[in-house]
This record gives sequence, C-alpha cells and structure tokens, in this order.
Amino acid sequence: MTTDRRQQLIHTARTLFAQRPYDQVTTTEIAKKAGVAYGLIAHHFENKRGLYLAAMNDIAAEIAAVQQAPPPEGLSLADQLRHALRNHISYIDSYADSFVALVRGQLGSDSDQQDTVDQLRWLGAQRILAAIGIGETIPPVLRTAMHGFVGYLDEMMIDRINHDDVDREALVELAAATLVTTLQAVRTLDPSIELDPSIVKELASFRLLNDAP
Repeated sequence: MTTDRRQQLIHTARTLFAQRPYDQVTTTEIAKKAGVAYGLIAHHFENKRGLYLAAMNDIAAEIAAVQQAPPPEGLSLADQLRHALRNHISYIDSYADSFVALVRGQLGSDSDQQDTVDQLRWLGAQRILAAIGIGETIPPVLRTAMHGFVGYLDEMMIDRINHDDVDREALVELAAATLVTTLQAVRTLDPSIELDPSIVKELASFRLLNDAP
C-alpha cells in the first residue's frame, strides 16, 4: 500500500508538472489529486523538488526501457536504427507533454535534473554505438558527435510536438539519415575508428526509404 501511494504521488505529479510550470503546481494540490495524506510527500520525497525529480526520473526510466528493447531478428543495420527511432518516437507521442517537461526542465540549472536528461540521452547513444560494434572506449570525436545527435533528435521531437505537422515516418527517415551521415563524417575525421566491413558497407549504401532504387 505504501508503494502504491508513493507511485500515485509520482503519477499525479507527472501529470501536473507536464501541464503547468513548476512554480504553479503546489504539493497540496498534488496530494489532493492523488488522494493521499499531504504528509506522505515529505515522508517519501522530502519536499516538492524531491517529488519533481522523482517524477522526471520515472519518465526517464520509461523512455530508457523503450530504448533498450531489442529489435526483431534479421533486420539490416539501417532497419535496426529505424526500428529503434520509431519506438522512441511512438513512446514520446504518447507522453508528449511529459517529454517536453523532462528535456526542457522546469528547475532552471538544477544539476540533478540535467543529470537525468544527460544520462538518458547517453543511454540512447550507447545503444546506437553498440549496434555498430563500438564498446566502452569511445574516441573523442565520436563521443562529441553522438552527444550532438541525441540533442538534435530531442529538439526535432519537441518541434514536432509543438507544431504537430510532421509525419512520424518522415521524422524517422530524417533522424536515420542524419545519424548515418554523422557516423560517416566521424570515420573520415578519425580513420582510427574501426568498424566491421559489413557495417561500413551498410552505412555507405544507406538510402531514404522513398529514394530506394
């Protein structure tokens, strides 16, 4: 029962913080809408900031689970990337307001909030790198490029959420093409980065779906 009430507070906080700025949501309102005693917020989270960070971490955990879901067997590298991007975008479509609240943040320069976002972004980057055979030792130019790519993807998602005028599959293709181009550029800038010849071939032969021969 205690766990249920804690999760109910997180669920309610997620909903309210996604709808309104942090300063416009009160702990009294959260407790009331969650149907629990006000004192449970201090018991479980210490204060409003603690509850807010728990709600954002809850969103991040769900996104991470989507990112880590394995692709179907037998897909080409390009289609594995498309599958991962499609799953990511579909999840965010279902929780658009929460995603914007997480990525943009409502606690200004709060380091814990930024750490959550940074860790989530890098988890996505690591999955991509693992798919092309890059392990824990990541060359600096590749690290920089992947940090840039995941930030770029988040901003594309936020723009799509705000305007609601870009088809999901168009976004998948745009993100996949950008990622492939980024990886190709990195290999040109740092020839020491070794990839399996089959992966190099797939990167070189990438085509947008509506541009396939």
